[in-house]
Amino acid sequence: MSSYETIEVGTQETFARVIDGAAIDSFANAIQSFHPIHTDGEWARKNAGLPDRVAHGLMTSALMSRPMTDLLQRCDLKTVLLSITTKYLRPVVCGDTVTTTVRLAEKMDPRKRVRFSVECTNQRGEVVMVGDALEQVID
Repeated sequence: MSSYETIEVGTQETFARVIDGAAIDSFANAIQSFHPIHTDGEWARKNAGLPDRVAHGLMTSALMSRPMTDLLQRCDLKTVLLSITTKYLRPVVCGDTVTTTVRLAEKMDPRKRVRFSVECTNQRGEVVMVGDALEQVID
């Protein structure tokens, strides 16, 4: 019996990460996106009413990669990512600790696809992002 047949809906994994200035700068450099809301705390305070600069939305989305990979490895599943959908509910401010939880929400037979629900919260327990990821199991 393969791991796909044995993995149970509801299986989940969580990972937490502090989003500091160095992480935001690295992400900005990786994607070459330097809007001052992400790179200049004073600009973010003055122009957007935020307490500091904020992480790129895509950076928050990318945080699902680590717990999803950990869960798949733990369950001995090999997959390829087909799609993600996300909704940003609150900004991730420099210094926030973001905890990302991925949960197996659905198994799609006979194509052997799996859908994960994703939720990111900050250190105050506020939900900052929700979403889904669709993966194709490969043998």
